[in-house]
Amino acid sequence: MSADGRHLAAALYRIASQADANGVSPRDVYARIASRLRQLTGVDVERIEVDADDTRELLTVRLRERSGKEFPARSLSEGTLRFLALCVMHEDASFGGVICMEEPENGIHPANIAPMVRLVQDLAVDPEDEPGADNPLRQVLVNTHSPAIVTLVGKDDLLMASTEIHEDGGTERPALSLRPMAGSWRAKFPASRPIGKADLLPYLTAPPGAQISLVD
Repeated sequence: MSADGRHLAAALYRIASQADANGVSPRDVYARIASRLRQLTGVDVERIEVDADDTRELLTVRLRERSGKEFPARSLSEGTLRFLALCVMHEDASFGGVICMEEPENGIHPANIAPMVRLVQDLAVDPEDEPGADNPLRQVLVNTHSPAIVTLVGKDDLLMASTEIHEDGGTERPALSLRPMAGSWRAKFPASRPIGKADLLPYLTAPPGAQISLVD
């Protein structure tokens, strides 16, 4: 699957086929993804599967609602389709490395930000467990200006990125600075220059009149 979501159907079909070869029913793979999708407000998915058209050599991800309505995944909203792509990545044990995401809250209903954050966190390797097929070695980097995401993420996983002027051989140059949150494990290093959540307010965006609470 590419960065823009192309080949999603082929990726999911491969994952389900590999599960079948290992004695696991492809239905279990599809059921886990459908269960994730049901966490989203406004999505009433009962079943998901890949329709393989051998004649046309075409793979299509199809969803079935509890009402009985069936439709291709490309009919989903941009945000829901992105969520589906991340669900497929989560099921792919061979997918590792660094995943970079810019503003994952874009295009999704505010009520669905929490499920999105949980999914992104589940994509990353669990540092408390040994990496392996059930715990792929993945690191996830997210860029966001959303106060909703900031309130849902623990201080150990928050860094404030800003451009600062550094002196290099007598020449001043702009450089990226990443500052940890006070009380996090990164803040224990002498040169970390930790910040508090209140320091993030000027960098966060919210609808006019919205009330933001950053109380731990």
